[in-house]
Amino acid sequence: MHGRKPQKSSMPTSKPPLRVGWTGHRPHYFRAPAEAAAAVQRAAEELRREVAGPLVFITGGQRGVDLWAAEAAMQLGVPYHVYLPLPLAQFAADWDAADRAALERVWAAAAERRVFDESGDFGPGAYTLRNQAIAEECDLLVAVWTGRTGGGTHETVSFARALSKPLREVLLPAADVPSDPAARGL
Repeated sequence: MHGRKPQKSSMPTSKPPLRVGWTGHRPHYFRAPAEAAAAVQRAAEELRREVAGPLVFITGGQRGVDLWAAEAAMQLGVPYHVYLPLPLAQFAADWDAADRAALERVWAAAAERRVFDESGDFGPGAYTLRNQAIAEECDLLVAVWTGRTGGGTHETVSFARALSKPLREVLLPAADVPSDPAARGL
């Protein structure tokens, strides 16, 4: 045994997944919601082609970009995580039946599901906790948005920038919708 070189293990080492956070507006904030949904799908497909190793998507569960990204992950076979600020029933209480069903479908199939405020006691702070977690836990943030300040999308992008996270922005024309900086899910 003396003088022999140790042999390297023939076991392949697996590469950790690239964790891609997604943020963006609800459909009505885009001038052309169908184009925004297509932009999310294209961005997801581009990532699938570009990244040699495994991917994981992280979304916040909101209508629009978050759900579109989770649906793209399902179509591409990419595991995804859904982070909700509140329990699903409370979060989607005022949604129409089709949107609620879409959230329930992606929630059920998610590799990881997390709720930041199970009791509903944090108020708007639950959304901030969720947005901060997406920014902190991603290796890359994809923002499909209009550049509109205020709201959760801007907040998530700001967290990512403060953390020096790589950011891939897809800027699209905005609808003529009054801005409410206190509104969640922009």
